Amino acid sequence: MRASIVLAVVMLGCAHAPPPSPRPSADPEPALRAWQKAIAANDAHAAYALLSSSLRARVSEADFALQWKAAQADLSAQEDALASPHTLRQASGELADGRAWPLAHEDDHWRLAAVHPLAPGGDTPEDALRRLVAAIETRDFDALLGLLAEPLRSSLEQALADRLGRLKAALRHGPIEASGSTARLRYDPRYHLDLVQENGRWRVADFN
Repeated sequence: MRASIVLAVVMLGCAHAPPPSPRPSADPEPALRAWQKAIAANDAHAAYALLSSSLRARVSEADFALQWKAAQADLSAQEDALASPHTLRQASGELADGRAWPLAHEDDHWRLAAVHPLAPGGDTPEDALRRLVAAIETRDFDALLGLLAEPLRSSLEQALADRLGRLKAALRHGPIEASGSTARLRYDPRYHLDLVQENGRWRVADFN
């Protein structure tokens, strides 16, 4: 059984446990055992401490605790799976841009399982959807784009780039049509951006 199946809770990614000594360890088993112990104790705080720093930067502990509470059935299944004999045969090294380099464990060594890093995605359709939900909940635009397949991803990026270019040009040349607590910027004969003033601050109300 692939250990990666049991490393996700509500699509929050994989856990990393601090090594027991100052020397870093390449053995993921302590992280798995610590995660199992946190589930058994229903200790969301201890589980949150096992998450990678990049993941904690995207998900607050309060939000994690709420998702942990709502995922008891999944956590119970994870605990049962971790209690069974398992061998970690696959892993991945995540890059700063969200891509991952797959690794395979052979003859007591980790070896590259691909010659190019892979774009982020799900192991199963359900996993991909959980990742999509998490990306939206955490407002992680990069992760959201990474979950889109071609040609949708390229089409969306191109559309956003086109709108952004027109918006920048309109900001340089103006004018912004303002009336009381509302304003409108026309950045193309077809497009406009509406703003509204709330509690003394301007916010985007419509962006077409």
